[in-house]
Amino acid sequence: MDNKSDIKPQYISQRALGAYIATVCQPEASFDLSRAAQTVSPGINEAALLNKRLKWQKINSRRGLKFIKLDNKSLKIIVFTDGSFANNKENMTSQIGYVICLADDKNRANIVHWSSTKCKRITRSVLASELYAMVVGFDMVTIIKSTLEKVINLLSISKSSSSIPLILCTDSRSLYECLSKLGTTTEKRLMIDIMALRQSYDYNEVAEIRWIEGSKNPADAMTKHNPCDALRKLIDKNEVDMSANS
Repeated sequence: MDNKSDIKPQYISQRALGAYIATVCQPEASFDLSRAAQTVSPGINEAALLNKRLKWQKINSRRGLKFIKLDNKSLKIIVFTDGSFANNKENMTSQIGYVICLADDKNRANIVHWSSTKCKRITRSVLASELYAMVVGFDMVTIIKSTLEKVINLLSISKSSSSIPLILCTDSRSLYECLSKLGTTTEKRLMIDIMALRQSYDYNEVAEIRWIEGSKNPADAMTKHNPCDALRKLIDKNEVDMSANS
């Protein structure tokens, strides 16, 4: 992108090109391009940040997702969620995101879907940001889970039960305790979402809610400019670390 010419038209077109690739096969670029989409009046600094990400995509043009064979008898679907409280400086909104994986008992995993978006509601706490991220991730993973189960039934891939266990993973201890240990919050609008997730857990729509270390959360890359290495390791090795936090 040429900084000497009119920035805005180039900024919009180049961001759109980069975002298309990010949504198809380069989840590592999702956060920067999502943030770029929120910029209304880009300047030299914003153009430089976008250029940096576009150059990374160009250098890593052959870097994408690979899919490995999983054990059909032990399939499980995992959604990692994360939220960053009020980290969008222009309007003080929170960035929320998730990474959905299909995995087996040997912790081999394939990335199925991911998202990095601005939270539509202004949040007043870290818990709220983390909760909204989980709600969005849960809604999407429920659709994917239902579709996969129908495909398995039609193709008779697995002779065992066609129900795929769903595991929710978060690095937020407060959210984990609200969902699994009947913790409470004073914000009524948050309680509605918490009770909906609890009900899904009680009805066995969710097999497990797991609290993991932040350094093991791939969704960290959906909400931060300098994330942990969890997503990169997942892409490189097709392995996921789901060890619970003690």
